[in-house]
Amino acid sequence: MGYWGTVVLARPQGLLVDQDGMSGFGYQHRWLRDLGDGWQLLETSGWKDPPDLLGPCGAVVASTGHPVFAAYVSDGDCAVMCTAMPGVVGLLTHLWDTSGPCGVFRHQPDDLPEPIGRSVDDVVAELTGWSTSAGLGADASALRTVLNHDHSAAWKPADDLLFDLVQGLGVARIGRTMPWAFPINRRPFTLITDFMGLASRARSRAVYRRAEEEDGDSPEPAQPWEGAAIELEEELWASLYRTGVDVVALARQVVRVQAAYDEASGDRAGRAAVDPDRLFESLFAGLVDGRLQPDDPEDSGRRWADERATSVD
Repeated sequence: MGYWGTVVLARPQGLLVDQDGMSGFGYQHRWLRDLGDGWQLLETSGWKDPPDLLGPCGAVVASTGHPVFAAYVSDGDCAVMCTAMPGVVGLLTHLWDTSGPCGVFRHQPDDLPEPIGRSVDDVVAELTGWSTSAGLGADASALRTVLNHDHSAAWKPADDLLFDLVQGLGVARIGRTMPWAFPINRRPFTLITDFMGLASRARSRAVYRRAEEEDGDSPEPAQPWEGAAIELEEELWASLYRTGVDVVALARQVVRVQAAYDEASGDRAGRAAVDPDRLFESLFAGLVDGRLQPDDPEDSGRRWADERATSVD
């Protein structure tokens, strides 16, 4: 399975993950990087991708006062990009063939039009103009080379090409990924955040209920754990880069939602009500000093992400 997600380049006030307007690109703000001179790059995703890049780009420009570049990548195969500057939001452009819309993937929500065809010269002019507005020094030759990349001659993942494009925009460097406040990709948090975790199950059940209602059926009511799982998932992602976050308190929230799910699903039918404290102790017996294990610097996902860095500073 290839790369799916949105890459956002902006100059925020503070951390880009906390900037107003960023939720429009998604809420799973996974990898955050420093690019120098106040610029940051974020790799994010949402529950129902692809996002409409135009609206979020305009919103983040309005909240930062600086230009924004964003691109959504589909399965590492191709992408769609958008540039925005104060007062101006550019056109959606398909990558890596700017001449027309994609013949394989949808790069916009179902109710919105796909990118129109453009020449490489037009796109290079847009990107160099964006870079000038951002106070960066674009390399027009490098941008043209990336945009003209021939997949049939030498296939390269669209996400790798996108990072090449970011370098061509003139950023000072692409830094390594910033550390997380807690390991969201490990237990107990994956009970909520995994692809088949409780939040995904809750969102899927909500979609199924809406479909039943549209068909005139009467779906079963939502269980209390469903809304709690969705709310907690969003809280976990929002807390990922916050210093001083109470990690153990977050873990106990995970256990409470898991206990509510167990009771509602009948996994413990015939037994006494689930005690979240006892469940916490049984699931995490190794937690003896009030701390969870820290983020693993050798995590394969982070190692892979850090291979894109041009600087270790």
